Amino acid sequence: MRQLDLSLLHSFRTIAECGSLAQAALRLHKTQAAISIQLKKLEDQVGKRLLERGNQQAQLTADGELLLQYARRLLALSDEAMALFVEEAVSGTVRFGIPDDYASAFLPPVLRQFTERYPKVRLKIRNDISQHLFSALEQGELDIALVTLRAGDGAGEILRCDPLHWVAAADYQAQPGLPVPLALYPHGCGYRRQILSALGDSQRDYEIAFECTGVTGVQLAVDSGLAIAATSAALIQPGWRILDGESAALPALGSVTIELRFGAHEISPATRCFADELRRVVMDKH
Repeated sequence: MRQLDLSLLHSFRTIAECGSLAQAALRLHKTQAAISIQLKKLEDQVGKRLLERGNQQAQLTADGELLLQYARRLLALSDEAMALFVEEAVSGTVRFGIPDDYASAFLPPVLRQFTERYPKVRLKIRNDISQHLFSALEQGELDIALVTLRAGDGAGEILRCDPLHWVAAADYQAQPGLPVPLALYPHGCGYRRQILSALGDSQRDYEIAFECTGVTGVQLAVDSGLAIAATSAALIQPGWRILDGESAALPALGSVTIELRFGAHEISPATRCFADELRRVVMDKH
């Protein structure tokens, strides 16, 4: 009697969650060719075609959608069984870097759940802009970081890609003809470059009213009504509203991509477990 290979089911579930073989390969730290081979082996095991080929996106067949339901249940049961024996054994230190705005949006549930599951793991967290975190990873100062994707650099694992929105306090009133008052993070921030580039390309005058080192400063600047900012939907604070770019004479900003990046050294079990918790929260947040 044929049996399903859990490692193949894991890769199949990842393909379905990522929506493409290329993104699944990044998450699993495998080549796209290796992922394709695993998918073919699974299709041979079940005797059904699971994925439509011929485009960039991973489109499940009807049989693929059915198998995905079983794959999730089987993998969850396997994880539950392993957790009984593994969680107490995982120990060590995880050095983690994250920008301040991502920390406020994603980190509280990650820390709460991870520390409950892995009480023997010590977390050392560094808040900084993505540019500095890239350097820290390259210099061996961090094990893992959640960062904004660098232009032309696809070495990380993409977790989400969201449109950037202009945001302001609910009662903010634009002043036609005057420079746009901005609240920005310091030099080196990817958001800052993207915002100023869009304004420059559209020849829209602006002034940097607030230069903030953290999310609290940006929130104060926007809440006061003295400046506007730009962020993704997941990071919009209560009491803010999205500005209509056309009526406010503001340019489109494109999107921002958040990725998970590991240091150059071998990934420890503790770091791998922390990465799993990060993925779950970051990818699920709306």
